[in-house]
Amino acid sequence: MTNPQSFSPVAAGTRIDALDVLRGFALLGICIVNVEFFNRPVVESGLGMAQGLHGLDWLVAWVVAYFFSGKFWTIFTLLFGMGFALMLERARQAGRSFLPVYLRRIAALLVFGLLHHVFLWSGDILISYAVGALLLLVALFARGRWLLAAILACMALALLPAPWHALATLSMPLGFAGLLALYLRSTPERSMFPLAMIVPGCIILLAALVLLLGRGSGDARLLIVAGAVLIGIGLLAQRYGGSAEARPWRAGVAIFVLTFGLLAAEGGTRYVAPAAGPLTTAAATNAEGTEVDDDTARRLRDRERVQRSREERIVLTSGSYREAVAMRAGHLGERMRDEPGFAVVLTGVFLIGVWCVRSGIVADSGAHRPLLRRLAWIGLPLGIGLGLASSLIATGRPVGVDDQGYDFAHGLLMLGSLPASLGYMALVLLLLGHWPGLTRVLAPFGRMALTNYLVQSLVLSCLFYSYGLGLWGMGRGGQTAVAVALCAAQAAFSGWWLARFQYGPAEWVWRMLTYLELPAWRTTRQQSPAP
Repeated sequence: MTNPQSFSPVAAGTRIDALDVLRGFALLGICIVNVEFFNRPVVESGLGMAQGLHGLDWLVAWVVAYFFSGKFWTIFTLLFGMGFALMLERARQAGRSFLPVYLRRIAALLVFGLLHHVFLWSGDILISYAVGALLLLVALFARGRWLLAAILACMALALLPAPWHALATLSMPLGFAGLLALYLRSTPERSMFPLAMIVPGCIILLAALVLLLGRGSGDARLLIVAGAVLIGIGLLAQRYGGSAEARPWRAGVAIFVLTFGLLAAEGGTRYVAPAAGPLTTAAATNAEGTEVDDDTARRLRDRERVQRSREERIVLTSGSYREAVAMRAGHLGERMRDEPGFAVVLTGVFLIGVWCVRSGIVADSGAHRPLLRRLAWIGLPLGIGLGLASSLIATGRPVGVDDQGYDFAHGLLMLGSLPASLGYMALVLLLLGHWPGLTRVLAPFGRMALTNYLVQSLVLSCLFYSYGLGLWGMGRGGQTAVAVALCAAQAAFSGWWLARFQYGPAEWVWRMLTYLELPAWRTTRQQSPAP
């Protein structure tokens, strides 16, 4: 018999419908964005609108680029953070250990992601969520002395010459987790975080001064920026550290804004004053392990992207399924090397989601309507406005071609994705009180989010790849119509399925692996009495 106090899957009757509605809403937007990259190499994601579009295809691509791209994966990431906070709260209420259960949940998600990447589609987000969730656990639960050691090791490795300083890239997320933990766990009376930012910042600025006096290299420019950012963060944390309840959202917003703000600043520097060169140098090593400057590193990355784009296009339009699987498996190592950097951004968004749950915004949206209105009225114009402003600079970048301002534009677009995502979420929550039909349509779709996400990749790959119907190259208008029709069919099927079963198939497996028990399969109404 199951212990009633055990930490077990949430019962269907105790679910928060608003979260499921938001998941369904996010999944619709994700499908509309993703369908393009079943007709275009995945490696070209992040390069904006494709070249050569006209008429309806151009209009649809423009709407998706500036009203959907970057917004809906951010919403889904916020929801992942909310799910984390809910599980943690349930564990505390039950008096049970949280870490073993959640580690199994992360491991199961990673397996789903790896299988999805290799066998269906290389644009998978589940791997990234698993890595980001692990980093969040480190920041929230790892012992302080180990995190301090990670911070010091990260700083020491960064001072080593190439190729050894490349190890700093791997240790950077741990150093980040250490600093994040220092901020989240500190108290107003005892906070080491400002000091941990200001002292290294001053040391870095001193090193930049030595370099400037010596040879005035580009390394000094990079160090000046890094030192100034660290000192600025420290001073802001000292002045506006906030209560323990506010720190998750403050940290999350700071991480997001710094990441994409620096991306926009670096791209803007090259766009406005190209003669001055990039801020960064010594950014990479070539195949022989020799350190190269940033321009050379950028050319190497572009060359690799061109080669991979060509490979994806050939294999997915004329190759067999076995060849497609082999190609995606071959790209997995490169994908995993890039995950730590993206995990930092995801961790920041997770923290904002954690705050949304702890503040009660989602569970009791009616009591927070003034805040939701402000988020909608400010977040949507600000977020979408930044994207529209970026479109005046550049709307896309062909593979292997100089960015011509697109990196600056992309940084602005991504910078606006967080306020726009919060605005979209607030608008949906506000509408739930007026349009109850949203819950009936979107909640079942969202409850089966993992199953529906995987099925979307299965259906779209069978439609567009050569080992299916081979419809690769369909216009953007047609692609989007397919995505909307698929989501509508999934929403209808999800309602039918959940009227008979407790969970979607993938959700059932995920819960089994998380809690190491067989969850109920059929709904109580459908279960037959025991013989």
